[in-house]
Amino acid sequence: MRIGAELCLLVVAAAGLALPAGAGDKRQAYAVVAGTVFQDAGFALPGAQVQLKVKTPPEGVKAPKPQKSVSDARGEFAFHVPAGKAEYIVSVQAPGYSGEEKSAAVSADERVDVYFQLKAVK
Repeated sequence: MRIGAELCLLVVAAAGLALPAGAGDKRQAYAVVAGTVFQDAGFALPGAQVQLKVKTPPEGVKAPKPQKSVSDARGEFAFHVPAGKAEYIVSVQAPGYSGEEKSAAVSADERVDVYFQLKAVK
C-alpha cells in the first residue's frame, strides 16, 4: 500500500509540473506612472510628497483611489494603476520648494514617466 501512495503522489506532482506557465494565473494587467523629482539645481530631491489622483478613469475598471508616495534617495517614485486608457494628475510638494502638478496619460499596460523640477521658495 505504501508504494501505491507514493506513486500516486508522484503522479500528482508530475501533473502539476506539466501545467503551462501562468495556468490558472488571474493577475490583472497594470500600468506604471513613475518619475523623478529634481531640485532647481538639477539634483535629485528625496523626501518629496507625491500624490496621484484619477482625472479620467480607465473604461470598464473601477477608478483607483488616490495614492501617496515619497520620493526615494534618488528622487524617484512609482505608482501601479489599472491598464487601459486613463488620465492621472501627479502632484509633488516638498518643504522649501514650490509645489507642482502634471498630467500623465496611460493608454495600455505601459510605463509613463513624469519629471518634476521644483524651484526653491525664497
